[in-house]
Amino acid sequence: MFSKSSLLSYVTLALGASSAIAASIPQRRAQEEYQLSRRADTNGYVSIGYFVNWGIYARNFQPADIKVDELTHILYSFADVDPTSGEIKLTDTYADTDKHYPDDSWDTNGTSVYGCFKQLYGLKLKNRHLKVILSVGGWTYSLAKHFDFVTNEAARATFVSSAVTMLEDYGLDGIDIDFEFPEPEQKEAFGKLIVELRTAFDAYQKGKGDDVPYLISAAVSAGPDHYVNYDIKAMDAPISFWNLMAYDYAGSWSNYSADQANLYNGETTGFNTDQAIKYFLGEGATPGKISLGMPIYGRSFEKTAGIYQPYDGIGTADQSGGSWEAGTWDYKALPRPGAKVIENTTSVASYSYDETLQELITYDTPNIIKMKTEYLVKNKLAGSMWWELSADKQGADSLIATSKAAMGGLDSTPNHVNYPKSKYDNIKNNLGTTPAEPGSAPPSGGGEGPAPSSSEPSAPSSTAAPPPPPSSTEAPPPPPTTSSTPVPTPSPSTCKRK
Repeated sequence: MFSKSSLLSYVTLALGASSAIAASIPQRRAQEEYQLSRRADTNGYVSIGYFVNWGIYARNFQPADIKVDELTHILYSFADVDPTSGEIKLTDTYADTDKHYPDDSWDTNGTSVYGCFKQLYGLKLKNRHLKVILSVGGWTYSLAKHFDFVTNEAARATFVSSAVTMLEDYGLDGIDIDFEFPEPEQKEAFGKLIVELRTAFDAYQKGKGDDVPYLISAAVSAGPDHYVNYDIKAMDAPISFWNLMAYDYAGSWSNYSADQANLYNGETTGFNTDQAIKYFLGEGATPGKISLGMPIYGRSFEKTAGIYQPYDGIGTADQSGGSWEAGTWDYKALPRPGAKVIENTTSVASYSYDETLQELITYDTPNIIKMKTEYLVKNKLAGSMWWELSADKQGADSLIATSKAAMGGLDSTPNHVNYPKSKYDNIKNNLGTTPAEPGSAPPSGGGEGPAPSSSEPSAPSSTAAPPPPPSSTEAPPPPPTTSSTPVPTPSPSTCKRK
């Protein structure tokens, strides 16, 4: 564990440097150089997947089940944050730090961490391209206003210092901030938090003599009502990835059945991914920092005549069949028996429909994922992001594998394996093993990594949207609505997620 003095030095460096930056306002050239340097943090496309700590229970999806050759980053979800003090805290100590897996000994000397953190660290030691990031927030904690601390400078400093402690104690490569619903009055303060976090992470990196930067990502909405509340210009230089939540465009809150993750043509929902990406680029986001979130799940509409039609209900959960909460289905359970799959290559979206049951489920097929991946390659984006790993299929129908093959070479920058001040002895000594040598990239599908550029997306090609969080820790969406009036063109509103 860090001593109070060492933590204080990191925070002092962070706040001091932040003040210096703020003092010299027109530093366009320096900011541009800083931004360019940040574009070199990857050497290929990223494939970022959410691993949820509640997935180890009913879903029985354990860290050992992760296909590490198809991923570059794992977002371990979710940690919480105190809305008053700003301190980051874990949400399930059994899953996170206590669970003993078959290869864990009960007879150890010293202080050791177990649970998912130990398992994920073991994956890092064997797969040096694999970075593990702690995701803080999510739908439930954002809805509960746990990010209200951002407007308090002292609370931001506490968040920053606790983030550094989390990195060192649990052997992490970065922090993901999943602040879903920022308010206009929080825009500037959230930007300051990212800047202060970067300054502290860079000081932490320098103090340890590490060559590779620690990562900062933010899960950001594709909904216009929310993305206007990100200070993109201030956040882009210090941030590593913008993880665009390009999904949940339709669901139980919708008036009509509709696509939940369409790349184009958002007439019926008010959302489309291409529009959101163009906004981020127009506000100064670096293309090579935007990861395109894609869902590994579907959303259902019952008693409907088809797409863009009234519906009555979203169905009930069927855990044995692949539905963990009413209205959502794991991709690996789709299409449902008897349903026909329809792909719209104009809007780049797909769904299944059962005429007998009058059930429509909107989800992405491998063909749609391929088109969306071609879009991100064409527009020089960072890569893909996935919600969430346990829901994918195996083999040729895997969405993650399909996207990986279409992207080509994945990022192989090395992870961190040097944590001498961790409070856990087994993290300090790398679980008593010698880490694999960095440099061996995960299997490639061919092709080069992204060449970051500032150009806007090109004409229709594809787009995707990432999924929402499982019901076990996430607030349920609003109740379903029905209507028999003509399909309207809704004004852009909220993008649901996790």
